Amino acid sequence: MASPFFRDLLSLPQPPDSETIDGLPVVQLSEDAELLKSLVSMLYPISPATPDSYEEVLYLLAACQKYDMVPVQFSIRARVDCGDFPAPVGTEVFCAYAIASSKGLVPEMEKAARSTLEYPMTFESLGEGLRLFDGCALRDLAKYRKRCVDNLVTCLKSFELPGPGPSSIWVGCPDVRNSWGTPSTAVLPSWLRQVLSQSGNDLKLQVFTHPLAISSSIRAVYLTALQRHANCNFCLQVQAMNGSTFCAELEGELARVRDEVHVFPSFRSIWRFTTPDIGTQ
Repeated sequence: MASPFFRDLLSLPQPPDSETIDGLPVVQLSEDAELLKSLVSMLYPISPATPDSYEEVLYLLAACQKYDMVPVQFSIRARVDCGDFPAPVGTEVFCAYAIASSKGLVPEMEKAARSTLEYPMTFESLGEGLRLFDGCALRDLAKYRKRCVDNLVTCLKSFELPGPGPSSIWVGCPDVRNSWGTPSTAVLPSWLRQVLSQSGNDLKLQVFTHPLAISSSIRAVYLTALQRHANCNFCLQVQAMNGSTFCAELEGELARVRDEVHVFPSFRSIWRFTTPDIGTQ
């Protein structure tokens, strides 16, 4: 009932010399007994045998994919999301990506790839998980990371434009002067331009050696730079009135452009195809 693969297999007549137990034909499977026990427990209204690690979860999902057990696969993913089944912890996400890649588990690849951005992509972070990568998987993850940086840098550059846009509120700082020595009305304050441009330069230089968590760290950099500019009443007033909104918009946009990058451009259509039709996913 749960697997078209087994439905077809069990409907076929068995060779007369096939192995039997108590008159029933035996089918050899490549998965180990513990994995099959966990998989079969998902088919009945009982408490499932919970995997001990996220690695085992991935092998469960791979078995579901192999045996065409789409509803069971969906149930396992839901149990991971709600915390009933293990999820990767820390730099385990690199191992998770490598295993998901080798098993063709596209949603797990995408989720793990996004989580790897919270860590440097170095030998120390990869650790023993490096042995699990094939050349293509490691290359694809590196290219994904670079595309994320490209999007983040482009986003930061868009905030360097004085207007129209979120940064237009900062135009008018008296410390910005044109060649005639009068305040410029079309240039952002130098402290803000430096925050944005330096953040972009750091991303390009540190693409593999540092986490790409700029959406959660940019506010601290921004506030530190503003504090050094505390003698400017104009900028302090803008900060008091609209600074929090500006920071939230900057953080939100950085998170959005980073999250719109996928290891595979066709990820969304693949995800719709491989999940059962029980609602929008």
